[in-house]
Amino acid sequence: MSDRSPLATSRPEPRAGTSARLREWLRGELSNPMFRSAYALMLNGGVTTLLGAAFWGLGPLFYRDPADFGRMSSVNQAIMFVGGVTMLNFLLIRFLPETARNTRRLVLLCYAVGAVAAAGVGTAFLVTVQVWGRHWDNFDHLHGLGAGLAFLAMAVAWNLWNAMEAVFTGLRHAGWVPAVNTVWSLVRLGLLMALASAFPHNGVILAWYLPVMVLLVPANAVIFGRLIPEHRRVNEGRGHRSTPRQMAAYFGTGYLGGALQFATLSLVPIVVAAHLSPTTTGYFQVAWVAGMMLDLAAITLSYSLTVQGSFDRESLAASTRAALRRTAFLLVPAILLAIVAAPYALRIYGHDYVSGAPLFQVLALAVIPKAVIELYIGALRVHNRTRLIALLQGVRLVGMLGLVLLLIDERHLYTIGVAVVVVNVAVALAILPGLRRVISPSTTSRERDIS
Repeated sequence: MSDRSPLATSRPEPRAGTSARLREWLRGELSNPMFRSAYALMLNGGVTTLLGAAFWGLGPLFYRDPADFGRMSSVNQAIMFVGGVTMLNFLLIRFLPETARNTRRLVLLCYAVGAVAAAGVGTAFLVTVQVWGRHWDNFDHLHGLGAGLAFLAMAVAWNLWNAMEAVFTGLRHAGWVPAVNTVWSLVRLGLLMALASAFPHNGVILAWYLPVMVLLVPANAVIFGRLIPEHRRVNEGRGHRSTPRQMAAYFGTGYLGGALQFATLSLVPIVVAAHLSPTTTGYFQVAWVAGMMLDLAAITLSYSLTVQGSFDRESLAASTRAALRRTAFLLVPAILLAIVAAPYALRIYGHDYVSGAPLFQVLALAVIPKAVIELYIGALRVHNRTRLIALLQGVRLVGMLGLVLLLIDERHLYTIGVAVVVVNVAVALAILPGLRRVISPSTTSRERDIS
């Protein structure tokens, strides 16, 4: 008995030790500001992906005409493009961590400039909509003064919504992003179903943007009433402060790089909609949106890397390596699952939406090279390498649009995904030498600046 007693009492110890190590690891991860922000943004990506999948999955069930659903999806993409291409997230994420007294002024300035730009670009889009193709010219959602004003209001709201997320991230309170987006996603899901009968031709668009307009008010009340004063108290007298001249110098090519990034995500669907029938556009949109959701982890981790790098450039190499490892850990299983599940997941929509499965599968393959590019860009932002960022984003956009127009085939939508894969693989291979210099532990700060 004396031999067995110590064994009996010692058995729980490995489990207790494992639990303690797990708690210690989690505590260490969350104590790191970059990982804390990254996990919050990844949580946001996971929540918005799941609830977004539910939104786009239920849409065809409540709005049963594929042509109507395709038109609403295309208009939604146009609004997202106008609101996204004009936002100044890159400026907020890069410089908010350095601010103290001027935090409020920087946020308000970015809000105002972004809103005016969204209204201007939206007006230009509406005036020239006929040149985008015969399908766009036939969209009732874009004709008439009332429809045009609604389009502009939604584009401005979407601009401010995305800028608001950047403010939360730049203030190092990224935990608010998944909280706000969860509320928005649940409300829009309820409105999607509630508006189907009364607004069968524009319910998808209203469900998406009405809650955005409403939730902007309480979310910004938190930002200006609590988080900005707290940020000022904590950061008063701390670290480096960029001058207005340095911010202005960053603005030009920094904006160009950010605009080209969002154009890559949103302009391709607009161009595709001009060359496909409304019904086929509906099939394309479901697959395209699902594919873009897989990109969220890499994009949000890239932003988090930029925020943390603005505080501690000496840790950039280690932070980038850690970001690459975590991205691979999260994305590889998600990609495999997407490839296997795509034909079965899309089948539930009916109306031959399963024809978009090959496109979704090919788009999933593009996620890894996209992730490599995004993380490299996140490191480049820290060193104000905005010209190189703009060049990379411009090459991606031009290459993708060119190949899409060359390969687009209404009978084989997967060719659009082939264009996306080819361009992103080529750019990822081109930046590998620079990325190696960024992640090298022996690389000096000066060498990283010129990588």
